[in-house]
Amino acid sequence: MSLLVFGGVGASLGAAIHYSGNPADSGPSEVLALFETSQGSTAALKSRLKAETPQDLGARVVLAKDDAVSDQPSLGVEYAEASAPRPSEVPTGQGDEESSGEGIRINGKLVRPGESYGEVTRVASLDTAPVPGLTERINGLSLPRISADGQAPSDVYARPFANPGNQPIVAVVIGGLGINATHTKAAIEELPPEVTLSFAPDAGNLQYWVNKAREKGHEVLIEVPMESFEYGRMKMHPQTLLAGDTGERNLPRLEKLLSRASGYFGIINYQGAKFAEDPGAVGPVLQALHDRGIALVEDGSFQTGAFDRAAGRTQMKFARAAATIDAKLTADDIRTELLGLETLAKENGASMGTGYAFPLTIEIAKDWTKDMQKRGVVLAPASALISVSAKTSQPKRVQTGSLSQAPVNPEG
Repeated sequence: MSLLVFGGVGASLGAAIHYSGNPADSGPSEVLALFETSQGSTAALKSRLKAETPQDLGARVVLAKDDAVSDQPSLGVEYAEASAPRPSEVPTGQGDEESSGEGIRINGKLVRPGESYGEVTRVASLDTAPVPGLTERINGLSLPRISADGQAPSDVYARPFANPGNQPIVAVVIGGLGINATHTKAAIEELPPEVTLSFAPDAGNLQYWVNKAREKGHEVLIEVPMESFEYGRMKMHPQTLLAGDTGERNLPRLEKLLSRASGYFGIINYQGAKFAEDPGAVGPVLQALHDRGIALVEDGSFQTGAFDRAAGRTQMKFARAAATIDAKLTADDIRTELLGLETLAKENGASMGTGYAFPLTIEIAKDWTKDMQKRGVVLAPASALISVSAKTSQPKRVQTGSLSQAPVNPEG
């Protein structure tokens, strides 16, 4: 009897489903969902074709404030919602900590007042060299030149730099690169991109190393050997620029050195105390550099300001370092020299030091660059100190040099 009753109930339920087409009409039910559901929501789809792109789309700009930081990384994706995750860190170089105030974030990059989006985005990697129009072939050599529209290598190949807070700046040049591959790689990869790197002219695969440095954001100098007072008592480079020469020998030598690579914004002396004291020898060399749009950096090892005077006469871009930071190769001495650069920058507005790619120098310099803004100074590329020609800026130019510098370490 019970079988007949339950059979009749089942048949009636089946008939209800068959005629109504809705299982819910047959009785109570429970819905299990694997994902949360919301009534009336529609997924926002990204358009792929130009014809589907709304006309008001552009670069997403989000106001950036210190108290709105998310742990989620920015993948460069535009979101349909009004709010989108923002990165907790934006690796745009020294002086880009979000604690300094408000700004705007454009495509994941924090841009503060006084900065341009182009300046912020270019710091990660510099343009591949050579840039069209900045080289010429002379006597089989590829040499830097000022382009037809007036662009100079000293400007194009320099690292962009912005200091909207007008804080004291410190520049550091690490040299002797390209000789030891391990040390060269460490300097390129471990030091902040604001550190300027200088390469020996006879380095193997020099253009490769220059390209790698620029890929990491470092601007580059080429080291030019110049006659020292020890010349003749030690083995010197065959293209050393000599005192007592008016250009007949030095200018062809300079051209050979400049042709070794492209992508450098200037040169830096290697030794050269005797050469620097001969105005007749210095003048033609600096004039040739000026005519090609190349800047000059003095490493701070000279006892006099001979290059200052010659640079002023030729109106070339020039800066002088205040000290060699690793003339005494101990951790304490290097830290003391770096602290001295900070003090000098706070007094004069800017300072610059040079060093060599010793493992200890690289390690100490890397640690020193951390938290610089908390100490009231900003790390800057060397080119930031030579943005105006020496003659024009002489009355106002910050003097970063000292007349009693330690000698350059000859083993560097």
